[in-house]
Amino acid sequence: MKLIMLLIIGLTGINTHPEQWVKVGESEISWGYKTPYRINLRAPKGVHDIDDIRNGVQDIQFDLEWLAPVTTQEQVTAHFKELLENQLKDPESIKFNRVIIDRLLNKLPAANRFDHWQFYFSPDSGTAVYINGEKVHNIIGSEINRALHAAWLFRDPVTTSKLLTRLLKLGQ
Repeated sequence: MKLIMLLIIGLTGINTHPEQWVKVGESEISWGYKTPYRINLRAPKGVHDIDDIRNGVQDIQFDLEWLAPVTTQEQVTAHFKELLENQLKDPESIKFNRVIIDRLLNKLPAANRFDHWQFYFSPDSGTAVYINGEKVHNIIGSEINRALHAAWLFRDPVTTSKLLTRLLKLGQ
């Protein structure tokens, strides 16, 4: 039993340790004329399978660096609500996932310039949310995790190619 607990603790440390992640690409997210944050896509060191990343079957990290001087909590909440709800297929999916969405939105504060938020996506254990290095939430539920994954990775063709730049170059 002790061995299992040590293994779990060790694997958890590997997933969140910054030196274990490699930057795959980056893109800036814009709201019209305003660019609130830059998003970096990171993959575990040594893992370079673009299809697994696209299909959401590999651990990845979305690292947000806030660029705007101040983004109010209301703006952050509205943005993440829109991100998630736009990816869910129908009103029934939104209604089914309302509790999970609301729990996440209630944990998100206002963002200041140079704040770092990390979303550690794992197809097996959900998405762990860290704000400035401190864990604030764990998103559970496969449908909502896939929605968050797709919201950034497949936002538009330009964002997708920028986030996957390094892997696309390797494939040539």
